[in-house]
Amino acid sequence: MNIAELLLLMQLQQAGSAWQTRNSNGEEQNNIFEAQFFSNILQANLQADSRIETEQPADSAPENQNNVTAEVTAKEKNFSSSGEKQSLEEIIRAIGQKYGVDPNLIKEVVKTESDFNPLAVSSVGAKGLMQLMPGTATAYGVQNSFDSIQNLEGGTHFLKDLLNRYQGNISLALAAYNAGPGAVDKYDGIPPYAETQAYVKKIMAGLKGIDHKV
Repeated sequence: MNIAELLLLMQLQQAGSAWQTRNSNGEEQNNIFEAQFFSNILQANLQADSRIETEQPADSAPENQNNVTAEVTAKEKNFSSSGEKQSLEEIIRAIGQKYGVDPNLIKEVVKTESDFNPLAVSSVGAKGLMQLMPGTATAYGVQNSFDSIQNLEGGTHFLKDLLNRYQGNISLALAAYNAGPGAVDKYDGIPPYAETQAYVKKIMAGLKGIDHKV
């Protein structure tokens, strides 16, 4: 029997005494007072029990998403270990073979564009390893530019199309990759933009032994 039931029983007993005892006004009033007293206690305890039953324990705080994101980000950014470096090189080699683009060229573009950071974002909104603009990503079916494989697939495919457009001229393809085909076509060569010219020179210097047209 819980406290609410016990107090209810006592209340009923007191109430019964109040109705049955009629010897004097003083006694009757005393019994009624006691019945009311126990009734008040019963009501207070029932309200307390109701709160205990209806109140649910607060949910535990969710796992700190910022910490999880930071951990994942750190892992994705860390290409210093030989295993991760080798894995990325294997992906680049496979995608290069798929599109007929020298893996060394892809690696030089990745190095110059993002320094192998898959989460890199430029001031103009280019994303990922090969710094794909949203329009380019959409055109080449890249749904997530921060996914390394998707990004390399889209960027390499785009680079291949530029190489075809400029008949294998790597310098012009790189200039178009950086400044856009429209700029290359407009100037009929590498545009007179300091950034684009430095971009092309840096990658071409990194290629060294690869045959190319300048």
